[in-house]
Amino acid sequence: MGKAVDLSPHIKKLEACRQVIDAARVLRDIGQAIKVPYPSCVDDYSAAKLPLISDGRLLPEIFGWDKSFISDWEDKNLHLISPMGAACRVSTKPFTWLAENIADMNPQGADHRQKNWHLTAERGIYGGIIVPVHMPMGRVGSIGWAARTEDTPIDLPAVLDAHRHDLRHAALLFMDILYDIRPDHSPEGAAASLTEREVECLSWIALGKTDAEIAIIIDRSVPTIRFHLDNAMKKLNTSNRTQAAALASQLGFLGSLVR
Repeated sequence: MGKAVDLSPHIKKLEACRQVIDAARVLRDIGQAIKVPYPSCVDDYSAAKLPLISDGRLLPEIFGWDKSFISDWEDKNLHLISPMGAACRVSTKPFTWLAENIADMNPQGADHRQKNWHLTAERGIYGGIIVPVHMPMGRVGSIGWAARTEDTPIDLPAVLDAHRHDLRHAALLFMDILYDIRPDHSPEGAAASLTEREVECLSWIALGKTDAEIAIIIDRSVPTIRFHLDNAMKKLNTSNRTQAAALASQLGFLGSLVR
């Protein structure tokens, strides 16, 4: 295990932060302390834009990333082919990565833009630590720290072992601050309360079943199925059942649809 440093003062500072820019500086301090000095943040792997702070600057600028890296991410939509994003979608556990092995992390079926991926040894990146963060409305993001090849090589797994709890704590605290300023974090329908039968019907809709098929599956009449779906649509303030199923899934009503 690597030599641990005390991150508790940084965690306390982060707990007291109310502004994103102040919290971003604490993330940089944490990175310096563990010798993985370049923080990163993706607040939503499904969004093309990187997070902004109140003065209009992008978060990566505050973190010290080169402008060419930032341009690559946004201009080439690298969030859609990110091996980090692919890993974060299926796990809540922090993990380490090495730039020289980044090709092994590529999502299956990654498209031709993968050749533009910028976290590579050729671009001066050594590796890093990623903390997945799962948020309301089905969003998946991450907080991470990276090191460059020009710095002294570091045992990233040892750093993660030594600071796993504090890094996860820091990631959640930072994302809480960032999430609070999102303009869309409380959509219409978010406070809906669905009945067990409405959830059941929406779950089958999300799995591609028709009204008639659902009626057979749960042993109810087709008009009864439509009654429950209509009620769910009204509660969620949606215009059709497909939209209702999608929103219900984002809100966590439907659970896993993988069967």
